[in-house]
Amino acid sequence: KQWYQRRKITGSSGINAEYGVQQLEQRVRVAESAGEEGKTWVVSLVRYLALNKDETRLRELLQRLLASSSPRVHGSDRLELVGELLKVVGASCQRVYSEFKQQLEWAANRS
Repeated sequence: KQWYQRRKITGSSGINAEYGVQQLEQRVRVAESAGEEGKTWVVSLVRYLALNKDETRLRELLQRLLASSSPRVHGSDRLELVGELLKVVGASCQRVYSEFKQQLEWAANRS
């Protein structure tokens, strides 16, 4: 199952960065049950998406994690992992941060 819409991302150097995103996404999918390794790749992907202000992909990734029926994802508590990822998103994508911070608080109160 594909996580994100595909679109061309071009960095300031003019080099197509889509290949890099594809590689990160692939590593995340392969390492989904690999604990800390999977977590490392998810953090790398979120950092890249936040720096490039790719709000669509960030939302899809964070929503997928929040909606997961598994309490543990990539060897971490699912809600704690989303909290860590939001720290990475930080000021780079303030709207995404605010939106998912509220969802995380709501989900934590339900648990």
